[in-house]
Order: sequence, then structure tokens, then C-alpha cells
Amino acid sequence: MTDNTIAFGTADDQTSYGFQIQPVYSIQTDMGFNFIARGIVPITGVYQGASFPKLGPDPVGGSGITWGLSDIMLQGFFVPQTGGDLKFGFGPQVSLRTRTDEVVGGAGWGAGLAGVVFGFAGDLSYGALIGHHWGQDNFNLTSMQPIVLYNTELFGGSYFGYNNSITYNWTAKAGDRWQVPVGLTAGKTFVFDSGYALDVSLGGYALAAHPSGGADAQFKFGVNLFFP
Repeated sequence: MTDNTIAFGTADDQTSYGFQIQPVYSIQTDMGFNFIARGIVPITGVYQGASFPKLGPDPVGGSGITWGLSDIMLQGFFVPQTGGDLKFGFGPQVSLRTRTDEVVGGAGWGAGLAGVVFGFAGDLSYGALIGHHWGQDNFNLTSMQPIVLYNTELFGGSYFGYNNSITYNWTAKAGDRWQVPVGLTAGKTFVFDSGYALDVSLGGYALAAHPSGGADAQFKFGVNLFFP
């Protein structure tokens, strides 16, 4: 899975980039729950003075644009094996200091808690990823990714709705703590006879609130491959 952002208007009206590779693997058990392992591998390109909440409480330094691998996040969700359309899970998350440059560093060595909930109601699918993380260099961030998608028959089956991350940075100065994107995502899932599926999505978001140096607008895109 991937979750990619092109951020417009960061720093001095510059464009910055955040790409995430997100492998997910589900393990079934005989103990009344399934375990879902998820990794987040962030590759970032940011301009001096840009502010990405997941990189830390202050605008990044450096000179010009800096590209590199940021700090990897590992999550584990314990999901009870329950009936019905609503599923939920919770578990720990840890961050690893894998940054290739201090400019693109995130939480460093750190830990926190995460939860996930997902369900269906007719043509509507909904859910959220919620987490809080503590890390090095005063890193203290709460994130919530609401997902509300409506499935339609357009183009042979597609969906549209909201899918983006809202963050609150506890150690940023007052007025710079919230990042709240407002917009729309649309996509389509292609199912193949082999059992594989490919999901492609695009989204456009304005930032109703963002820190100093943060983006004014975002273009989101994702390409997700599902294995049988």
C-alpha cells in the first residue's frame, strides 16, 4: 500500500513531498483474535522552512529541498474475531531512527498506541486510524485518519469520500498545533481473476488549519495492491 502527498505552499510557497510505503499483513490465530502488522516507510522531500507535523514540532532546516528516508513506524493491531460488519483493533506502535538526514527526521526512537475501526453500511464504508506517539526531540503527536467512502456504479464501480490525516502536535507553539485537511478522494478498485486486486485513488484537499510553514493545499494519490 502507498499513501502519497504533494504539499503546495509550504515554506516560502514551495512544493514539498511525502511518500509512504505501507506494507500490511494479517495473521489469523486460534486465540480469538487476528494480528495485523503494518509498517510505514516514509520518503520525504521538504524545503527549508517547511513544516510537516509528522517530522517534528519545528519547521525543517537545511538549504533548498532535502530528500531522504525519514523514521520508519511499525504498528501491530490485535483484532477480536467478532461477527458483524464492524471490526476494530488496537495495539502498540514503535518508531525507528532510520533517517538518512536530520532534516527529514521524524519521531526517532519512540513508541505509542494505535487503534483501528472499520465497518460497512450498505454502499457506505467507514473507519478510522487513530494513534498517539512519543519520540525523541520533544516529539508528541496525536493523529487521526477518518475514512468515509461511498461506493457507486460509476465507471464500472468506484468510490468517493474523505481519506486523510488530521494531526495535533502537542509541543508546537499555540496556533501551530493543528493540521486539518478538507477535501475529497475518489478511486476505483480493479479485481482480477487471479484473486489479486489493485486500488487507485486521487484526492484534493485544502488545509483549514496548518502550522507555520505548512501546506496550503495537498494533492493525494495512492496505489494499493492486494494479494489473495
